[in-house]
Amino acid sequence: MRGTRITLTTTVEALGNRHRAGEQGKVEETHTGGYLTVRMDDGRHNFPHRDEVTSDPQ
Repeated sequence: MRGTRITLTTTVEALGNRHRAGEQGKVEETHTGGYLTVRMDDGRHNFPHRDEVTSDPQ
């Protein structure tokens, strides 16, 4: 999944940053338990679970 563009399917809040469903970003890392490190298009990081995103067509 690394390098994949994603769209959030639900609002996710992490480290004081809230990103709403529909916002997009790019996966930087995958972690055990299905969590992802995503750099959102606004430049901030978020940490959604794999179930909270959809992959965008390349």
